[in-house]
Amino acid sequence: MKRVLILFVVFYLKIFSLEIVGDYVVGEKGEKVKLKEYNRILIYNFGAVEIFYKIDAEKKIVAIGNHSKAIWPEEKTKLLPLAGPISKPSLETILSYNPDLVIFNVMGEVKNGLDKFNIPSITFVNRSLDDILKNIDILGKLTGREKESLNLIHELEIKREYIKENFSLTGKALVLYSDSPPTSFDKNSLPVEVLETLGLKVIQPKLGKKSIISSEYILNENPDYIIGTRGVKSVDGIVKSMPLIEETKAFKNKDIYVIDSSEILRASHRVFDEIEKIYFELKKEKNQK
Repeated sequence: MKRVLILFVVFYLKIFSLEIVGDYVVGEKGEKVKLKEYNRILIYNFGAVEIFYKIDAEKKIVAIGNHSKAIWPEEKTKLLPLAGPISKPSLETILSYNPDLVIFNVMGEVKNGLDKFNIPSITFVNRSLDDILKNIDILGKLTGREKESLNLIHELEIKREYIKENFSLTGKALVLYSDSPPTSFDKNSLPVEVLETLGLKVIQPKLGKKSIISSEYILNENPDYIIGTRGVKSVDGIVKSMPLIEETKAFKNKDIYVIDSSEILRASHRVFDEIEKIYFELKKEKNQK
């Protein structure tokens, strides 16, 4: 009995994004939808929107959530109907589009309300490059675009290997989620994996998922790179928020950067292009010094 329980717990914990279990797709919050082709899909996950266009499934989209930043391909997505905020979507608005599937962002859902109308919904988030590949496969199955999704996965796998073999940075990197206070990104996060793919050793205090960076830590680790994302707006903001940062190799060599993480955190297939862009951005800065 104990062994069965342990196996169940391990299986459950592995469901971080989308998983196929029998004839169903299981989502981030335990939702189950029938594994079949859907034709009227309302999307609050912007990474999914971009993937839909890449696998030629855009005709399945009836509307998307409100957004403040451009979604690729902007010339087409800007014409899509808007279905309200992703965090607190209106049940009435959702129903007005008569969807046969709703894809939620992890930040919000109205699943209980949809159940009353027999409208399936699912939630997912891409926390890793492997998550992106796996979810492309599943979205291909849910849209009847399996061939296109498999072709895209193959293309991205080749691209990842090419990046690992041809683009390389060395040294330790500290990745900041915020500079007020200076807080590191979760070790198991996509921005961290992106930098590790480029060969950097990403460091983080062993104090929870997002840890405040102390003066002692920054001196002991002495990172070669300090990279701000998410809530970090400027290099000056990083410098002012971190006492003794002047003693680090990153400061002395001017290897402190702020990278727009919106494309990475959206976590579509375009993340693989962003890895290359980050590499060349850092190399360009390095070559100009």
